[in-house]
Amino acid sequence: MNNEWLSEKITYISALKNPSDAQKLFLELAQIQYRTLDQEKKLNALIKAEKAIDRANKQKIAVRKLLNAEKEAERKARTRHLIQLGALFEIANLDKRDPAELLGILLKTAEIDPNDMKWQIWKELGQETLNQRKN
Repeated sequence: MNNEWLSEKITYISALKNPSDAQKLFLELAQIQYRTLDQEKKLNALIKAEKAIDRANKQKIAVRKLLNAEKEAERKARTRHLIQLGALFEIANLDKRDPAELLGILLKTAEIDPNDMKWQIWKELGQETLNQRKN
């Protein structure tokens, strides 16, 4: 496996447009068939460094996947919520109305005091309609 990793790493570094000085030395040492003890020590140190970089990159990818999965879940939840809100307009037979009219109604409704009894009446009416649709 070590030889396979080394071969893949040599191929990878060789393909880089701008390898670092350490990577250039890595290539140079890896291509020497009979290395001195000093060259072998340097190559082993460079191999350790490259493997550490590989592990760090794998961890970065894992973290990125976690963050992306979280963002994706949030996006899906938001989309689901918006679809459910849109469905309410269909249930109320308002889905064919002009969007500007609907927004105007919503803006005016939002001005009503949250403690006004109308909210409770509307909630009960809405819940009754939703319950009827479930049956």
